[in-house]
Amino acid sequence: MIWYKDNNSDIVVSTRIRLARNLDKTPFPNALKDTKEVTEKIKSAVLGSNSTLAKDFDFIDLDNTPAIRRQELAEEHLISPVMCEGKGKSALVSKDRTMSIMLMEEDHIRLQIIKSGCSLDEAFALAGKVDDVIEENLTYAFDSDFGYLTACPTNTGTGMRASLMLHLPALTMTENISKVISSAGSLGIEVRGLYGEGTKAYGNLYQLSNRSTLGPSEEQTIEKLKNITKQIVEMEKKARKALAESRAESLTDKIYRSYGILKYARSISSGEAKSLLSDVMLGRNLGIISEKGKITPLECMVLTEPALLSGGNELSPAERDKKRAEFIRENI
Repeated sequence: MIWYKDNNSDIVVSTRIRLARNLDKTPFPNALKDTKEVTEKIKSAVLGSNSTLAKDFDFIDLDNTPAIRRQELAEEHLISPVMCEGKGKSALVSKDRTMSIMLMEEDHIRLQIIKSGCSLDEAFALAGKVDDVIEENLTYAFDSDFGYLTACPTNTGTGMRASLMLHLPALTMTENISKVISSAGSLGIEVRGLYGEGTKAYGNLYQLSNRSTLGPSEEQTIEKLKNITKQIVEMEKKARKALAESRAESLTDKIYRSYGILKYARSISSGEAKSLLSDVMLGRNLGIISEKGKITPLECMVLTEPALLSGGNELSPAERDKKRAEFIRENI
């Protein structure tokens, strides 16, 4: 099941495990004159007749994929935004939409598992199985001292980034989120926006991920992320309780104003929609809003992203804003 479908997780929204791998004795993608040969090797390793993964994945040549379709994949977090640009890039996406293998991003292989809620152990186990199948047919660039060799030194070692997406509206409202980000950073955990590095935390959604890949084992990294996330979740719960007790009237007013706008607006931007949908998520968690929509606010956030909302059609910003408002009215 794709991570945002029927997802009622209110604080820890999703889990992602990403492994960076490169082929031995092969230049990194930015130094390759032609990526086709390497792409075909990896494609064959995954889709070859002897591979146990052959029936699970579809191959997508991004060079021959319309820009709007590439953007859809990025909005679903199945490829990174950088994969929408440049030439010679492709992806293997699992039929159940929980796995993707990005080819020729920064590294030859970026294997990603994405699941709903807090599923670090499950996602890591699945990533390991897929990684082992690929390695049966390919030789990775690996050094006994440094581990897996990657295009960027910050990924060398395990090559693993474990991340959790958290919905933290109360810590944001109480202006404690900067302290959380600072404290997590001092412990080696990066806190980023909705689409990772360099992006904003739209809808009060933040990504927590490990900073170091050299030194700690994968298991140690995951355990550390679990512990820090547990502390942040407790802080968010306490902040929600404090808001509900000390600012009950103003909080209820804010949440119902957001709900009212979403129920009746005829035009709404993506950024405003995410902010208001975050309020509705919080309102339902606190029992302030009892009404249930056809889909969750989180799914509304994703499905009203520009490309996914457009349904393969080229729409102007004004047309998208109108269609977004209509979609939310019908589903919230």
